[in-house]
Amino acid sequence: MGFRHDMKNAPPQQRAIVNQRDKEDRRREEERKQSKAEKERIDCIVNPRVADYESVTFVRDNRHLFELRVSGSAIANGPAKLNRATIHEWLCETGRSYIDQVKDYEIVMISSYDVQNRKLVTEWKSLRRIIVEASE
Repeated sequence: MGFRHDMKNAPPQQRAIVNQRDKEDRRREEERKQSKAEKERIDCIVNPRVADYESVTFVRDNRHLFELRVSGSAIANGPAKLNRATIHEWLCETGRSYIDQVKDYEIVMISSYDVQNRKLVTEWKSLRRIIVEASE
């Protein structure tokens, strides 16, 4: 922190006390910002392959937000320009850009006709959804 004009005529001991308090305030503010960022952190978890699709699940605070899948035919489709080596990275990047549009847990499937040149050509809300009933 720079020079505090309100402390220019204060004795050195008082300036030291105020400087220490300012440092503690800055430290607490940084901790608050860091904890807020950690709370808002969303993890993208790669799911094991169980069928003809690759998928990732988005999780915040141990709560599953949604699962994003891309079909095997979309990966094999030439114009989509997707490949198995980087597909999970692409799914995480794509899912993060639409995460604010997800209200309840759902499974979103991207098919071969939904993507070209690694970009979605179908609107997010028009992608095929698999609604999952909540188990109690």
